[in-house]
Amino acid sequence: MPPEGAPPPTPTKKVPVKLIVAAALVALAVTFILQNRQTVDIRVFTTTISGPLWAALTGVLILGVLVGLLLARGGRRGKREHPPGYGPRRSWRGG
Repeated sequence: MPPEGAPPPTPTKKVPVKLIVAAALVALAVTFILQNRQTVDIRVFTTTISGPLWAALTGVLILGVLVGLLLARGGRRGKREHPPGYGPRRSWRGG
């Protein structure tokens, strides 16, 4: 019990873990951008593209994620049904 005349305790709200992780990732992204602001030339076949290093690295990351998603999706899509008799065995009593 709080002492006489003391204000009642205020209920504390817990900060969700997702919010903490999101804030840490945003801080990491901002740090990454600020440290990689120099301009680079990127040659793709016969074309040269000039832009900030952070944009080039982020573009490669996005391409890698997309390729990973496409490969993972293709693996799940190709699953076949199991052959007969592959599933759990039934007891001889018919149960």
